[in-house]
Amino acid sequence: MSFILFIPLAWLVLVAGLLLWYRRELLALWREPVLKHPVLIIESDDWGAGPVEPQAQALNRLVDLLTQFKDCTGRHPVMTLAIVLAVPDGPAIRATGRYHRITLEHPMFAPVLAAIERGRKAGVFALQLHGLEHYWPPALMAAEDPAVRAWLESDPPATTERLPAHLQSRWTDASVLPSRPLSAEEIARAVHEEVELFERVFGERPRVAVPPTFVWNEAVEAAWAREGIDVVVTPGLRSACRNAQGLPDCDAGPLHNGQRLSDMTYVVRDDYFEPQRGHTAERALHALQRKWAQGRPCLLELHRSNFLAGAETADRTYEEIDVLFRQALTRWPQLRFVTTAELLDRYAQREGALVETLIRRCAVAWRCRVSALRRFWRLARFSGLSLLIGPACARARTE
Repeated sequence: MSFILFIPLAWLVLVAGLLLWYRRELLALWREPVLKHPVLIIESDDWGAGPVEPQAQALNRLVDLLTQFKDCTGRHPVMTLAIVLAVPDGPAIRATGRYHRITLEHPMFAPVLAAIERGRKAGVFALQLHGLEHYWPPALMAAEDPAVRAWLESDPPATTERLPAHLQSRWTDASVLPSRPLSAEEIARAVHEEVELFERVFGERPRVAVPPTFVWNEAVEAAWAREGIDVVVTPGLRSACRNAQGLPDCDAGPLHNGQRLSDMTYVVRDDYFEPQRGHTAERALHALQRKWAQGRPCLLELHRSNFLAGAETADRTYEEIDVLFRQALTRWPQLRFVTTAELLDRYAQREGALVETLIRRCAVAWRCRVSALRRFWRLARFSGLSLLIGPACARARTE
């Protein structure tokens, strides 16, 4: 074989090998639905059981703020609330030495529930299941940290954000590290209990679950599915344990928007909007621009703590939310507001008003997604494969 023929043959072998190696991820990116319009959802965690007056005030102020805005269809912005249903009953734990809880059914939480219901009626709040507690109670009871025991025995309602991060995971026993898995039977009982309580409190069963600290496993998904939950909010992977350093580990993935395994469908939330940590509206707008270029929804993670960390931090958070929606609606007039559950329904139906069906436009979004795979794209550029795929992601898509 002449040297002239060897060079293109070697190049073809190199390109074919690269495509073969990454074939699963490339195909998964192609199968992921492409949005016809930009979508923005704020996903906010940890609401429900906890401090009463600060939460009620924050939720009511959020209703007043969010109802000021509408998309081109007349829909208000949606903030999903991942609900925690119970906190420890400190006096009962002190008296008995056993775990007891206070749930959202207790009269003390009436102002919080009233504010949540006001937002639901206004169409700006959509409820999601976070958990009966934001921890696994036996793990807390077994923890040797005196501060954890003091937290358990404090007067209610407790603030779960004060717990060590690894102990805030609900679906693993992190009383020791690395954490130990829970039995399928324990998980099934706990899921059934929290779904039943959610329905008693809010009059409907949850469809969407947000795993506390994004640590959960297949047994949890199976239990959710049996109770009617069919959507899981993920960071793009599933972490099943906490490692020796207390960090989420035992990862499986990647996971993609609209991806369905068994009876569960995944949605990805991997952009963060935490003014408490210095995140600004402009950062969130950059995230929206990036996701829109990829034909993906922008789900922004915003924790309750931003509204409970003091007046100055709370005011800054409201201001950044206001700027975010004003700027987003100005930059993207065709911006859409939907709930996370509605988004997944549109994906499943390939609903033409929101989900793109033209191959040409899907290909543009696919190239944008592919160019975000850093290792693959470096190799694609080195090999010249990127010339066949097309240019890297554009800075923004137009209407």
